This record gives sequence, structure tokens and C-alpha cells, in this order.
Amino acid sequence: MDVVSYRGPGAAGGVSSGLETAWRGQQTADVSWWFLGENALKYLTPSNSDRKFVTQLDDSVVTGHYAYCNEFIWPLMHDLPEYASYNPENRKQYKRFNSTFAQYINFERATKKRYFVQDYQLALLPRLLGMQGGRSNIFWHIPWPKNVKEEYVEAISEIARGMLSAESIGFHTSEYAQNFMAFVRKNLSDFNINTRTQSVYKTQTAMAQRELEMVAGGELSSYVMRPLLKQLAPISASTKIVVQPLGIDNERWNELAKEGTAPLSKVGLKDGEKFVLSVDRADYTKAVLDRLKIIDLLMEQNEELRGDVSFVQICGRSRAGVAVFDKYWDDCRALADSINERWAKDGWTPIRWVEEGLSPAELAPLYAVADAMLVNPVRDGLNLTAKEFVACRSSNPGVLLLSPGAGAWHEIGQHALAANPTKHQATADAIVRALKMSRAEKFERTTMMRRKIERNPLTMWWKQFVHQSSQPHKVGGVQERAAKSA
Repeated sequence: MDVVSYRGPGAAGGVSSGLETAWRGQQTADVSWWFLGENALKYLTPSNSDRKFVTQLDDSVVTGHYAYCNEFIWPLMHDLPEYASYNPENRKQYKRFNSTFAQYINFERATKKRYFVQDYQLALLPRLLGMQGGRSNIFWHIPWPKNVKEEYVEAISEIARGMLSAESIGFHTSEYAQNFMAFVRKNLSDFNINTRTQSVYKTQTAMAQRELEMVAGGELSSYVMRPLLKQLAPISASTKIVVQPLGIDNERWNELAKEGTAPLSKVGLKDGEKFVLSVDRADYTKAVLDRLKIIDLLMEQNEELRGDVSFVQICGRSRAGVAVFDKYWDDCRALADSINERWAKDGWTPIRWVEEGLSPAELAPLYAVADAMLVNPVRDGLNLTAKEFVACRSSNPGVLLLSPGAGAWHEIGQHALAANPTKHQATADAIVRALKMSRAEKFERTTMMRRKIERNPLTMWWKQFVHQSSQPHKVGGVQERAAKSA
């Protein structure tokens, strides 16, 4: 099964590296990974690491697509419409970007293929590839919102329709899947939902009815129309809604943690120094500003922590060039500097800000020795860093502080401490509790979380969609009858 994604193999981020492991493990050489690299569509195969050039995209297309994704789709999907900025020209370039991918992939492949489409940057691809006979599954790695403002419904409906040409749509949590189906039910009248089978299908009965009415010139009464409509065979193409949170390569992370040495000096720490770790981008969805305010509150209320506990914030810029993200970065750095200035003590500062990203080989041993991990986004599709931290604690239990707004909460939140970014005092208290927690309680919590993530490894996530792609596409009255009985 070919993979199509915005970023290619080896790109920064857990999704790309995890997906690459699964993709390369396929038992066939006749698969490709299509992606954007240096403003060009490229691809590679598992047997050849050379990235093949396909076509160059216009700078205006890439720039407009980037803006539409990050200024419009991203905030809306995270239920943060106050950050959203809609630009019709950017939307046009988003469509051109997707169309270019579809056109050249279809041309290069020439035969009907199966595709695993990744995420919101390429949401129109299932429909575009399907027009040439391609079969797709799509995974939506970010949340689907609870609500969409009326002024944005038409634009988001276009995205939903593109996705609904896939044979399956994957989400990390049941909430996101339910939000998506609620949006379809409310705004896409030509689609129906079978709650029993968790499927969405498009019926052409309504279209046929309109055609009959046009032919009849509007002169047929409902008495005459009703038996004619019963003779129309409803045609439906089913899209399965799949809830399957992304897993990680647990064994690899565990091995890296055991084999490596934590780069303490690289993150401004000394041997034996207590620290709480966070790994993020400077993104308003990650609530970095709120985290800093919580640390400030913690220092103010707990004098004994000053000089004793540090907060390592590994945090680089996010989406450089997009004004709202650039401002968020500046605000975060300014606040971190002011907090450090306020609470500095004998050469110690509470926040160790690390702009440079760390490799998995550096992160794993750091995860393994941190006293606690703080993951407190406002909204997050999943958050793999929480799972990576747990996977690295096989011999030395730690404490995970996790926001209920993270998708990972639905898997392991029961055994973590809640860290809601909007509840500063409660989260500050949770950090104190984490630092004072007994080893026995840490061990019990960590063990339960490790069992959870080990039952859902990366391979299980991948196999779910390989299995979906191998099933015949159900078309016809079966789904229709099931829907009527649901």
C-alpha cells in the first residue's frame, strides 16, 4: 500500500518516523511513499533510498497551501476558531496542491492502486485519486472539532467530502470520530450514517428523485412519485469510521533508553538534578504559555522547590512565517526569561529552555531519568511524547502529568495525573504531588500505562488499515438496508 503524506520518511515528528517503520516492513517492493520535498512532489521505495523527483510545484501553490493548513484548518480542528483566518485564495491553492499530487500520482502509477493518505494537508486526495480508480484509506492525525462556526461550514464540508471518498477514515479517539459523524449528519444531507456499523455512505436516491421531478416537469403528484421512487435502487459507497490510536515502537524506545546516556549538559542540567520534562513546539494548542504561568505560580507558592527542581522545556519554533505562531514563540520566550529572572538563585534558574530538537537516541535516556513529564495541551490529536516517556520507564518508574485535552488521555489518562492547562492551581498542585509521590505508587501507575501502550503497538495501528484496504469495497443496498434498521 502506497503512503501519501505532506512530509516524507525521516521527517521530524513521531508520526513520520513511526509510519516509516511500518511502511518499510511491507512484504512487497511495489510500494511507494509520495511526499513534498523542496517544493517538489517526490517518492521513494523501500528498496531504494534515492528520492525520485516527479514534478516541481509553483511557490504560490506551496505557500498558499501552507497558509490554508496552518492559518485556517489547524485552529478550527482544535476548536480554537479565534486563531482562524480564512483566505479564499489560499483555499484555491490548497485545492491545486491536492490536485497536483493526484494528477501525477495517477500518471506515474498508471494502474489502480491502494493508498494510505496522511492527515489534513491532503484531505481532498481520496476523492481525487478515486476518480481514477484508486482506493484510499485516510488517517486524520489531529482532532475533529466539536463545533464549526456557520461561516466556515462550507469550507470544512469540502474537506469532509474529500475524506468520505476513502474506504475508511481513521481517528485517534472515539470523540473525534463522533464529532466527525455529527458534522456529516448536520451539514451533508446527501450522506447517511449507520451508527451500528460506524459507517457513512452516500445514497443517490435523492439525486434520482430530483431527476425524476425534472423529467416530469414537476407535474407528478406525491401519490404517483412514491411508487416510482421505490423502484430506484439506492446506490451507496460505504466509508468505515475507524478508531485506532497511533501506537509507538515500544521495544525501540525501551532499548534506546537503556543503551543511551542522558544528555544532561545539553539541556542545562547537572548529574542528580531533579527535573520535570516537557517536549513541544511553540504552538498555542500545546499551551506552553499556560505551562510557564503554572511554573511561575509553583515557584511563588513553594519556596522549597526554588533551587531544587528545574523544568526542562524542549521547545522549538512552530510554523515559522505564520504571524500567530511567530508571536506565540516571542511571547513564550519573553515569559520564560522573566520567570527565570524573577526566581534566579545562586546561578540556578527554574526553566531550562532548549530550542534545538533532540534525536530519539538523546530523548529516550532523558525520558528515563526525568522525575516527571508534563504534557498539558489545550487540544492535541494524540501526543506521542507521553507514550514515549512511558515506554522508556521500564526499570525506573516516573510520573506522567497529562492534559485531558490530549488524545493520549483516552488511553492512559486513568493512570496519569491530570494537568489541565486552564486550571493553573490544580496543575501546580499536581506537580507537587508528582514530585512527592512514593516509588510504589509511581511503579503501579507506570506499570499500568506500559501495559496499555504495549497492547497497542505501532504494528497494530498499521495492520488495521492494511486490513481495511484488503477488504472489498461494499457498494449497493447492504449498507442501505442496515442503515434503515439502525
